[in-house]
Amino acid sequence: MKLAGGLRRTHLHFLLAVLAVMVARPDLAKNLVGTVIVMVGLMLRVWAAGVLVKGGGLCTSGLYSYVRHPLYLGSMIAAFGLAFMMNRGDWVQAAILGAFLGIYVGQALHEDRRLREEFGEAHAEWARHVPLLLSRLRAYRAGASSSWRWSHFLANREHLHLLITTALVALFYLKLYLLES
Repeated sequence: MKLAGGLRRTHLHFLLAVLAVMVARPDLAKNLVGTVIVMVGLMLRVWAAGVLVKGGGLCTSGLYSYVRHPLYLGSMIAAFGLAFMMNRGDWVQAAILGAFLGIYVGQALHEDRRLREEFGEAHAEWARHVPLLLSRLRAYRAGASSSWRWSHFLANREHLHLLITTALVALFYLKLYLLES
């Protein structure tokens, strides 16, 4: 989805993350906890991306049987981890976290409208049973099951997301190291 001036959501996400690193007041304990939170978000994304076949129909299996937009949920969790690593406890940290969440909730709503238009009643049935972003406890079972595949993960370019997010986390540790030197 393009924003103003040709800027994409992914660009805005990256810029927010870099801003978070720039204004961070790193602390080892906060970095470690934040890293675990980021890893949980990334693991959700890896799981979801390995099941999703873009252009292959409505995906309702795997994590998609618990939450309609697990990729965005994973991104929100990872963004929370990055914001936690900022270690500020002020309006700047709240604003950056709010911007992250706004981006992903907005994108999930946009994607949901697109899927509803494309898949009609199949989407409506799935949406009646599976929440947008907060996971249900038991899987919704309708339609064919799809197993995780490395080829899907790569086709969805999730490896790039992992590399960029890992580099951002590393920047928090580098800033901590430089400030303590």
